[in-house]
Amino acid sequence: MKHPHTNEAQQELALRVQDSDREAFNSLFSMLWEPMYTYAASLIMNNSLAKDLVQDIWIDYWQRREHIEVENIKSYLFKAIRYKCYNSLRDTKFNKTQIDVADSICVVSEIEQEEDVLELSKRIDRSMANLPQRCQEVFRLSRIHNISNKEIANQLNISHRSVENQISFALRRLRKDLSIVKSMFF
Repeated sequence: MKHPHTNEAQQELALRVQDSDREAFNSLFSMLWEPMYTYAASLIMNNSLAKDLVQDIWIDYWQRREHIEVENIKSYLFKAIRYKCYNSLRDTKFNKTQIDVADSICVVSEIEQEEDVLELSKRIDRSMANLPQRCQEVFRLSRIHNISNKEIANQLNISHRSVENQISFALRRLRKDLSIVKSMFF
């Protein structure tokens, strides 16, 4: 038996999926779901949306399984999730700073190996950890829990303007830290 995480083993599973083998599909899913989710969450910074998008990719893969001819299933799925995240960012009314951050992260995301993706995710976490406490709190409520600026202001008893300032400070800091990542990966 080939090591389950090698490309070769994944390709074998992908061929079985083409023949509608649900067990093979489940094996691939359990192997790749988490790294894909981590990757999506680091791109769009919204955990529940990241889950939905990854779910969509797998549903789509199963529905189109007979027609998908791929050399490397992992690379195919990571490209699909990157594309989906990018579209999602484009379709949401994001402000300029957020789009810039998304762009800088999407440049990094030419990396398709999950080790690099997890490394990127760790760097985002480290960058977040270096933010002032209040700034982290505001940023997490906004990006990860998807709470509106107005609600955050009420919840933390601070002004709406202060919430906006904290978010743009966090985004600028992330972008600065991630641009260092960018130069490391190329």
